[in-house]
Amino acid sequence: MKKLVIIGGGIAGLAAAYRIQEEYDAGHGDIECTLIEGSDRFGGKICTLRENGFVLERGPDSFISQKPWGIELCKKIGLEDELMGTRPETPKTYVYLNKKMVTLPDGLTLMVPTKFLPFALSPLFSIPGKVRMAMDLFIPKKMGQRDESLASFVRRRLGEEALQRMAQPLMCGIYSSDPETMSLHSTFPMFAQTEKKYRSLILGMLAAKRQRMNAAPPSVPKKGYTPFTFFLSLRNGLGSMIDRIIERSPDIAFRSGTRVHSLVQKDTHWELELDNGERMKADAVVVTTPANVTAKLFEPVAPRAAELLGKIPFVSTAAVTLAFKKDTFKHPLKGFGFVVPYSEGRKISACTWVTSKFSGRAPEDYVLLRSYVGGALNERYAEQPEEDIYKTVLGELQDIMGFKNEPEFYKVFQYKKGNVQYHVDHGQLIESLYNELKQYPGLFVAGSAYHGVGIPDCVLNGTRTVESALRALRGEEAEVPHG
Repeated sequence: MKKLVIIGGGIAGLAAAYRIQEEYDAGHGDIECTLIEGSDRFGGKICTLRENGFVLERGPDSFISQKPWGIELCKKIGLEDELMGTRPETPKTYVYLNKKMVTLPDGLTLMVPTKFLPFALSPLFSIPGKVRMAMDLFIPKKMGQRDESLASFVRRRLGEEALQRMAQPLMCGIYSSDPETMSLHSTFPMFAQTEKKYRSLILGMLAAKRQRMNAAPPSVPKKGYTPFTFFLSLRNGLGSMIDRIIERSPDIAFRSGTRVHSLVQKDTHWELELDNGERMKADAVVVTTPANVTAKLFEPVAPRAAELLGKIPFVSTAAVTLAFKKDTFKHPLKGFGFVVPYSEGRKISACTWVTSKFSGRAPEDYVLLRSYVGGALNERYAEQPEEDIYKTVLGELQDIMGFKNEPEFYKVFQYKKGNVQYHVDHGQLIESLYNELKQYPGLFVAGSAYHGVGIPDCVLNGTRTVESALRALRGEEAEVPHG
């Protein structure tokens, strides 16, 4: 049997492993697959802590439904009934602006207004700012296909105020990025595609909205969500996805607490030396570790590929979850939370009101908050000692939200240099990397550093990459795993 080794047990690696399990389930079990994870657990940033009635997410708390690959994986592994959307009774999101909570206007699609009256009446933008955003209806589209920064794009289409008060806190918050360096084509390609097709973002988003309303629902809605729910999670936390993939993959060998020390190319195969001295032979290797980790592994065997991987930057972030007794907590928490524009000069970038966003995350007599620091614009706050991060977050929340409570407990989740950044021309960099790897048959890369950082993106990328590896192992042409 051919041997395939997957290095890295995050969601991309696990999705790749499950794709191999599907081959076994279909009666095509001609590949021996081992997944190696350096830490003592699987899941990467996806990690759910369940204790005393609390469901605490160490990493992401949800994924978007518009990219279907996360939902599809949940269905395959028997978790469709566990999917749930955000609470329908508290859909508001706020922007902290000029020391006030300002509601995002109804009808915003990503960052583009699609309803006139809520936008016209919103205090989020000044009258000149609203006029400038409306000019999108008349501004000609950009000619050419070159990438540009998100900041450049938003300024050009919607103006500076839209960038500072909406795009930076909302769009860049997803990537913990600086809009001045952030690649439009690699992070929000739909904006460039909309401009190309419709000229105007507003006209394009209105057309897309009409198409969604006229389309038949893709399936009968489950109890926990509808086809129009944007954010989805799992009733027992996203860690359920990790547990279930492993449970449903009996033909895959999962090894945690094992690191790959070196990778050597032999005549017809690859040889892996593990940190315990063990050597493994592989006909194909799919490396799903973060790009900065993969670069170090590649240096001795594929130096040019390592150099390209080393050009992908990473920044530090941290999240602090705080639990308060409901009966003493004065803030009403009527919404999903708030984002903070960098221009406000605060130390935090956002706060999720967890128990208002999702049901079942805490006992009935508690409320949960989760606040974020760090990223490209405020990285230093995420690199403090954990106790200082907690004090920073608590002080900011008390000042912004107007409460004096100390939490019943808190947890700090810190990721030093753990968030990948997609800078302008990221797509060209990845294309150069794939071309370089053609010199190394049987060697593949996947994960959040290539075609998207969200859970659905990583599921798709891990799946497509291992399918390319399968084709190569079976003597077929291995396609480049775009997306």
